[in-house]
Amino acid sequence: MRWLTALLLLSSALLAPAIQAQSAEASLKAALLYRFVQYSEWSANVPERQHYCIGGDPEVFTALTAMLQQSEEQVTLLTDANEAATCTVLFLSLHLAKQADWGLLLQSPARLTVVEGAELFRKGAMFGLIAEPQRISFRVNLTLARQNGFHLSAQMLKLAKEIH
Repeated sequence: MRWLTALLLLSSALLAPAIQAQSAEASLKAALLYRFVQYSEWSANVPERQHYCIGGDPEVFTALTAMLQQSEEQVTLLTDANEAATCTVLFLSLHLAKQADWGLLLQSPARLTVVEGAELFRKGAMFGLIAEPQRISFRVNLTLARQNGFHLSAQMLKLAKEIH
């Protein structure tokens, strides 16, 4: 019995850093998503409050929900692309890139769009998150953002790895 307890303790100690790393990455993505909204202005149809929609990443959903629990802003975990009609901010995870119906959600002009990876970014997202060793950077499609009526803060643009 003691060896079983010791084995369980050892395995949980070995898994804890991996779980914490995942949580830290999800928290960073949620914080970036929140900051992108804070440093962006809608030039028309300014929403009274934001409706964040997270597609394909429950950890980012959990982290963002915890971050915004004191606010009136809404956070929804999308399970289907058809649920995104009222989203003002959309985050799509990397594994949704190959599913065409999710990529179509990037075409809404009144929605701030953030994606993981280059494939969805090329399909028309305003922000693309880039996973690098020990950090996450981002790229911005400034032309698309302006065409869709968004003004992006110069402070935020200074931090972007690439601006298109």
